[in-house]
Amino acid sequence: MNNDFVNKALESARQLQQTVADAATKGAEQAKPLVADAMARAQDLQKTLAEQAPQYGEAAQAHLQTARGHLTTFIGTAQDVIAKGAAGAQATLTPLADNARQAVHQAAKAVTEATAPKPPPAPPGG
Repeated sequence: MNNDFVNKALESARQLQQTVADAATKGAEQAKPLVADAMARAQDLQKTLAEQAPQYGEAAQAHLQTARGHLTTFIGTAQDVIAKGAAGAQATLTPLADNARQAVHQAAKAVTEATAPKPPPAPPGG
């Protein structure tokens, strides 16, 4: 198990969630730099998950795929927030925060599944 991957994924997910929470409490114009930062963090986390995913089991793969899907949605929504400017951004921040929470939850589930102890193999000729 690659502990660096686990630590990086969880820390990146926590930072992403905190950045979005901070953005949601700011005015729309103040939130833009935070949303841009969160989008960059989401892209980094998505890249990390994609690079590390092949080495994990099927159950973890499903969670990683779901997390990457949430991150893709998050990135698209973040781009919309940045493009809309002050008028439309505030209304989009709540769904953005919800999507970040979902992505973080799925990433954590995947990491938990990937790091769970595996049962010993059945003895041959049992």
